[in-house]
Amino acid sequence: MESEQSGRYLAFDLGGRLYAIEVERVEVVLESAAITRVPRAQSHLRGVINYRGAVIPVVDLRIRFGEGETATGEGTSIVVLQVSYGGEKVTIGMLADSVREVIDMQIDAIEDAPRIGSRIDDSLISGVGEYNGDFIVLLDIDEAFKAEASAEAR
Repeated sequence: MESEQSGRYLAFDLGGRLYAIEVERVEVVLESAAITRVPRAQSHLRGVINYRGAVIPVVDLRIRFGEGETATGEGTSIVVLQVSYGGEKVTIGMLADSVREVIDMQIDAIEDAPRIGSRIDDSLISGVGEYNGDFIVLLDIDEAFKAEASAEAR
């Protein structure tokens, strides 16, 4: 296990499952924002929002995971974060059914993701842990978008 996996994570719900991303990647959690659809965009790109005067894309990981759209409404949040996309740092928004809390995960509580039976592309998962009796999937956002950027270049 890599030492970079221990640390602080933002835990959030998505499709009834608990996920987490590194907290240092998160700029802010928005309770609500008007999402403007973009014609002919990939299905998991729900649209764009105005964030501090800049237009940023908002992705729906539930669509990316093959689990249908995230219903926007009360409790739904947009997590604004920095990802590496095509070799550049990019600000994006990510839909979450709800945001729970910032948690501390120790390296010995994190295991490699199982390679059998996962509905989620392995490139998206950096590990799986247990927190307060719940399994939590640690997402590797950079790898997810790196794979997407290389697929678009083909």
